[in-house]
Amino acid sequence: MKGRFLPYIMLLTGTFFALTVLFTGSPAAQAAGLFEKKQAGPSIFIGEVQSYGDYELKADACATFVDKLSEALQKQGFGVSGRADLTNEAGRHDAIGAGGEAGKLSEIHMDAIVHGHQFDRGYTAAKLAHYADAAMGRAYFHQEDRIAAWKKSTAPYRLSPAEQQEAARIGQEYQAGYLLFVNLKDFDVRLKHSIFATHTERETKGKKLSASLDYYLINAQTGKTYEGHVENKKTAQMVNFGLGKTGKGMDVDTLLGEVMETSAKDVASDIKKHGFREVEVKGNEQASFTH
Repeated sequence: MKGRFLPYIMLLTGTFFALTVLFTGSPAAQAAGLFEKKQAGPSIFIGEVQSYGDYELKADACATFVDKLSEALQKQGFGVSGRADLTNEAGRHDAIGAGGEAGKLSEIHMDAIVHGHQFDRGYTAAKLAHYADAAMGRAYFHQEDRIAAWKKSTAPYRLSPAEQQEAARIGQEYQAGYLLFVNLKDFDVRLKHSIFATHTERETKGKKLSASLDYYLINAQTGKTYEGHVENKKTAQMVNFGLGKTGKGMDVDTLLGEVMETSAKDVASDIKKHGFREVEVKGNEQASFTH
């Protein structure tokens, strides 16, 4: 009897799989928390979460942060959307102008970074350094007085004209008023000054933890950009919160997840309190594309 119905069961299973791919673009394995909930609040399209620091962060770490950031933003009352591949792994390595939406999002992200107050050409991925030279001119980064004055400022700024137009198009396509990009410059766990494998079972005692990231909230229609920064550095003594939470130390994966969750909450909270107010265009304010 079971064998008689097996072909029908297989047909139904295959049909469900095909429908899943048709409507989601992948076999039910899109970014975990991103598309499960909808909020009535302001809509944010997460364009890219990637590491444009001088050290590369693994794609799975970026994906973990995406999920935690999505959840944190939703808890703040925002609607969140994004592509299935938000970490855009190829985006950090492919040639500038390689085309496709992933490439365009990478360029918008880099444009926001190089115009930002936190940008330091000496500690960036090669692709970002090349983009900075093309966008600003190599000589710009040798004008020390001008750079120093710019870094002291916290004022919002705008994307380059071409990137602003692309941001407006993408915002309209995804029905989002704002685009958000995160540059995970550094997430690091060390033991006695040596980096060790992520999947170790060793506990947190003796470890040193650091996290550094920049994020960019962009008004999709105007290109006005708010830049924020999170810096977390914890010694082994500070990391012992694991003892109180679990009754024992944490392995590296769990510890890294906790730090990412804390950082994601910091980003969402800052956007709620400050970011939206800063990127709103007031009155008859016109776009300005000067650095």
